[in-house]
Amino acid sequence: MQFTSGGTDGPRFDQDGYDLDLGNNVYGFLPSAVSALDIAQAFYAAGWRVRKSSWTEFEVEHTYAELELFPETPVRFGGVVVPERIDDLLSAFSALGLSYTVELYDQDDNETIYRA
Repeated sequence: MQFTSGGTDGPRFDQDGYDLDLGNNVYGFLPSAVSALDIAQAFYAAGWRVRKSSWTEFEVEHTYAELELFPETPVRFGGVVVPERIDDLLSAFSALGLSYTVELYDQDDNETIYRA
């Protein structure tokens, strides 16, 4: 699948619809991922919206999260997730067969770490 900067069809994240401060609140690594492109393709197959955000980076988006995938080793990501839906994001990673380390920050900049 070739992705463009215009993005694919799929659910959109409406940050204005949630009571979130602007800015990223979730970061992490996907150590079992082969590449950012492979992860983007897996998210697309799972029904997420995907767009190419640079020559090598991808943005994946659903109603509760928007993540930027960076082509590093391991694949790194950053973005926004509705805090009450963090379990949905972790389940999405697990459903794709990905191991992960996720750092979630709340409004007071307190960090919670999830690993699998």
